[in-house]
Amino acid sequence: MKRRIWKIKEFTPQVKDLSQKYNISVYLAQILLNRAIDEKQFPAFLNHSIEFLHSFSLLPDIKKASQRVKKAIEKKEKILIVGDYDVDGVTSLAIFNEFVKEHRELFSFYIPHRVNDGYGLNTDVIERAKKENQTLIIAFDCGTNSLKEIELACSYGIDTIVIDHHHPSKDLNKAYAFINPKRTDSDYPFKDLSAAALAFKFLQALTKKDCKETLDLVALSLVCDVVPLKGENRVLLKEGLKMLRVSRRPAIEALCKVAKIKQENINTFHIGYILGPRINASGRVASANDSLEMFLSKDLEEVLNIASRLQEYNLKRKAIEMNILKEAEQKIEQDSSNDYAIVVSGENWHSGVLGIVASRLVDKYYRPSFVISFDDILGRGSARSIHSVHLMEALENCGSTLCAYGGHKKAAGLEIFREGLEEFRQRINLYIKNNTKPTDLIPILDIDLKLNFNDVTIELIEELNRLEPFGEENPKPMFASYSVYKKSKPKKINSGYTVWLSDGEKTLEGIIYDRGLLEIIEYAEEFDMAYSLEKNGFHNEPLLVIRDIALSGSKI
Repeated sequence: MKRRIWKIKEFTPQVKDLSQKYNISVYLAQILLNRAIDEKQFPAFLNHSIEFLHSFSLLPDIKKASQRVKKAIEKKEKILIVGDYDVDGVTSLAIFNEFVKEHRELFSFYIPHRVNDGYGLNTDVIERAKKENQTLIIAFDCGTNSLKEIELACSYGIDTIVIDHHHPSKDLNKAYAFINPKRTDSDYPFKDLSAAALAFKFLQALTKKDCKETLDLVALSLVCDVVPLKGENRVLLKEGLKMLRVSRRPAIEALCKVAKIKQENINTFHIGYILGPRINASGRVASANDSLEMFLSKDLEEVLNIASRLQEYNLKRKAIEMNILKEAEQKIEQDSSNDYAIVVSGENWHSGVLGIVASRLVDKYYRPSFVISFDDILGRGSARSIHSVHLMEALENCGSTLCAYGGHKKAAGLEIFREGLEEFRQRINLYIKNNTKPTDLIPILDIDLKLNFNDVTIELIEELNRLEPFGEENPKPMFASYSVYKKSKPKKINSGYTVWLSDGEKTLEGIIYDRGLLEIIEYAEEFDMAYSLEKNGFHNEPLLVIRDIALSGSKI
């Protein structure tokens, strides 16, 4: 079983005062501090309201962009709408369609093909717009760093509006309007909106309405694009989940029907692991236009047919992913040079799943992982990283071995010639070796607080539920208890095992889903454990969901 470093936070001196000031428990106050929530934001975080959203007018260039769109409509200009092929890109276009549908004859939608066209606002898109006499391009979820492409559009007399949330590499974007809260000159108070959330804001600017009916689509984007669930994102997601559960949008109804989930029970798990992968699947193994058409169509039968097709795409994606993963793991086991980084390549591996495979390798080996597919002499790849290695810094150190690269701290893409692969492998391993400690290559389990079983009550669990929805930068609270022993033998139920546990003062029920953890519980006399909390729906009693176990005194 993979060992993990437990990082347990402790109560801070001000927590009692904060507890009294905001009428919350010391546990909840400390967890808010653990999430880096400023004290002044406690009320907004716990008592969200649509009123906490910032005005769209604060976004850079949004007035200029909306005026340009309205002018184009008045003059009957032809307009090209471009989006990315993932959930965020597709939902951005679906949101903007609420405005487009009144002037459908002027607008064309275009999502590049992942394999044939590559990402975003590429040269072919600009040439397409010129050929079709389109004088305005609006790019959602792409375009921030498409500097050459936008200059080419300008040379053709085509204006470009970029509505994006990616980090600008340089503040040199020459778009007619550049709506991105991450611009260095942006005064927008919240920087981490998804592209679909920006599309929602743009729709508000164009219509001067609240546009709440599109928050179901915004919710999909927030979860699937793994943005921080703080600030505005938290408000948008909570409101969006409400909309999702009652939405009469044919695409939502069809997705739920095909996936066999109850729409009224949709939560972030369903979005991230059931609905999102199906929407993404078309862009990974076919064309994302299928997903877009599903959201644009009002014909329930047509939408159901597309949703069924997405289901098939998702099964195909899983099969492709598993085949590549199996081949990659075989190569890794044979290659002892991958000590500090996983660098694995294959011939004509499907580019749509390379990022997922890299993530799987990180989960298994806990090393930065680079998965590259070669087509003749050129390889294209995806990379995923661990907490201690900043991918962009690592790639910059190896830049001379690469044709191109870009991305973020934990996820990146790259291009490399076959002849440079071995040098890249050596240099990336050396860089990580020289810039990490041995413990940096061991997974970390962040634990909010150490508790005694007497601290665990239904009231605490209900209070912690105020932190929902959980996700990026707002994980479900994790706790630790020491010197625990079992009061009963583990009993099989459904997909897990239940066991009664005691810390010497109180006995509580636990549930285990990991066979490796089960073995420790079965044979150990005494152990420490990390767990999250849920309510046992049958008995209205606390339930410990066991996430990790260590023999007492054996943790790093």
